[in-house]
Amino acid sequence: MKNYMLKSNILGAVALCLAFGSCTKDNNGPGIDPNDNTRWITVSGSLMKDEPGDGDAGTMVFSLTPEQAKDPNFSVNVFDQGAHVKSERTARLQASADGKYLYNIQYTGDDGGVFQKYRVTGGKNIVPEGLQVATANYVTTSPRWLKAAEGVGVAVRAAAKDVKFTGTAPNFVYQERTADVNVITLDLNDPKISATGSFELRLTDEEIGQGYYVSRIDVPVINKAGNKVFIGAAVSKHNTTSFTIGDTGLPTFAADSKGAKSWAKTLVLDYPSLKNPKIITSNKTRANTNGYRSTQQYVGTDGHVYQSTSGEAAGTGGSKILRINSATNDYDNDYVFSLDEVLGVTDSYLETWKYVGDGIGYVVYALGGTGKGGYIARVDLNNKTAVKFNVPNGDKLNFRQIQNIAQVGDEVFISIAEVGKDGNIYVFNKKTGTMAVGAKLINKTGNQYIGAY
Repeated sequence: MKNYMLKSNILGAVALCLAFGSCTKDNNGPGIDPNDNTRWITVSGSLMKDEPGDGDAGTMVFSLTPEQAKDPNFSVNVFDQGAHVKSERTARLQASADGKYLYNIQYTGDDGGVFQKYRVTGGKNIVPEGLQVATANYVTTSPRWLKAAEGVGVAVRAAAKDVKFTGTAPNFVYQERTADVNVITLDLNDPKISATGSFELRLTDEEIGQGYYVSRIDVPVINKAGNKVFIGAAVSKHNTTSFTIGDTGLPTFAADSKGAKSWAKTLVLDYPSLKNPKIITSNKTRANTNGYRSTQQYVGTDGHVYQSTSGEAAGTGGSKILRINSATNDYDNDYVFSLDEVLGVTDSYLETWKYVGDGIGYVVYALGGTGKGGYIARVDLNNKTAVKFNVPNGDKLNFRQIQNIAQVGDEVFISIAEVGKDGNIYVFNKKTGTMAVGAKLINKTGNQYIGAY
């Protein structure tokens, strides 16, 4: 009977792979003690390829205990002592809430788009577990993806289509630009593709007529009710009256970098079906909501979704945190949290942040644009207050590549180091608001620490 059940399970897995065209070989590692409940914090670092801090030569990881992470006498050298996570460029890592598992979708290259789950066992030891899952047929070899809820990954892709126009040279008339969108969900517990969706994404006729179109989507999160997935968006703009005519005799419409940015937008889909696409719009800021490589949206303790923005034009108030109402699944336009206002700064640029519960979050931000310094603040979203921390050499830090901030209970762990220079894990207490210097991070020329999980 046992042999029969095992054979049936294998045949079922093969059938699933054939149905989705998505599974590759099973890389199960050696046996792991199921009673090992060690809580690991995994530190990640990116390798330089051509220029310092580009992160384009791959990713290394090393796991330590919270006690080690808090110990300033403990040293971590992820680049010499860690494990390489397979990915031609920077791996897009995610982790389970308990720190036991890492999840990766390889980014670009021959194996781009391949998902792998790893069991974390300390130090440089990460053990592949479960089936690899190929996602490239749906979301390309360089998908944008996140753990959208515990046990669920969502990967997305938006490809802007060619501009449609009418007329003949030289009297071309701009019509519209739309985007083809693909979305998949991944079962992170039993790796496989759970659902797929695809559709054409259009803005309103008025916005299309003004040259706006969705150019990128990212940072999906599933709401508390488990019936919607929210996906951040970047909206670009053409100058509809300015074009050049190439050798083909066809027009290329110019980008409109001086025109007003679009109001912040989010793509909403039914979950788990991934159907009924809808775009919601905030009237609180003209900005992007898609972020860059890290989580930008969180389900709050109160059930609302809190979403950070970035890329506001200079002089328009800097980054915001917006709220999507749990009852309406639309923006709550009575709520806005302005980093500029609460911190008394100008042109803040939110690189990433972590919602840690009870309305409290930790934000990592630059001033005057992405990569221009690196600063950290504790924010209270309920009372709309913030406290900035005095982290050394903030004007020299660059958090553009940052992917994750770790949380264990009331303690928050952020890897902080200049590109190519040593740094430390910093430990923040959610309740008391204190900051302490933790384990030392040993660096190498051109490399960068980019996350804690």
